[in-house]
Amino acid sequence: MIDTIGKRSQSEGRITSRLPEFTKEEIEFIKGTADFIGLNYYTSGKVRSRYPEEYTPDRPADILDGGYKVSVDSRWKQNNPPNGWIFLYPEGLRKQLNQFRTDYGNPKIIITENGCMDTKGEWLNDVSRIEYIREHMIAVSKAIQDGCNVVGYTVWSLMDSFEWWDGFQAKFGLYHVDFNDPNRKRTPKASALWYKNVIKERAIQPDDSFVNSKI
Repeated sequence: MIDTIGKRSQSEGRITSRLPEFTKEEIEFIKGTADFIGLNYYTSGKVRSRYPEEYTPDRPADILDGGYKVSVDSRWKQNNPPNGWIFLYPEGLRKQLNQFRTDYGNPKIIITENGCMDTKGEWLNDVSRIEYIREHMIAVSKAIQDGCNVVGYTVWSLMDSFEWWDGFQAKFGLYHVDFNDPNRKRTPKASALWYKNVIKERAIQPDDSFVNSKI
């Protein structure tokens, strides 16, 4: 990426690269200073090289600089179809964790974000979210058995919030927030009760543990 971005920066008429390189002194200064790696994981993609005719200036810089095109496997279950951008592939999280183990010295890892948006029609009985979290927690458990140094896991998110891309439209919370209520009333979804029980019992519960419960 250093070489690629450097060349693209030159073609854009820049004097220096948009991705400056660390000096040897800086590399030595920061080496070993991270207490842990914070990993956000939502979905995976299949990647191939982007053909020249596929380059468009309105694409995000990471895609242009990387020179890749992303697609998804048709077998992966889509969250919130037909327009949701998250596809259920928990094995991708396990693979990512194992890459840290095999290629980067197996550092301590805290999964700081992992979750999905509400699926239309489910509202408080968010069975899709329970399935998503459960399958990814199983993947993390398998990664730990592989020897990965995972020390923490956090669902995104505790309650519905403002998302950078989707604003208030995408609901990622375990708790529903009524943004039309001046008091921002919060109501637990089935996933909140399910996740609470996972923590209490220290065990991954069946998908339907709290579906259609009295909420």
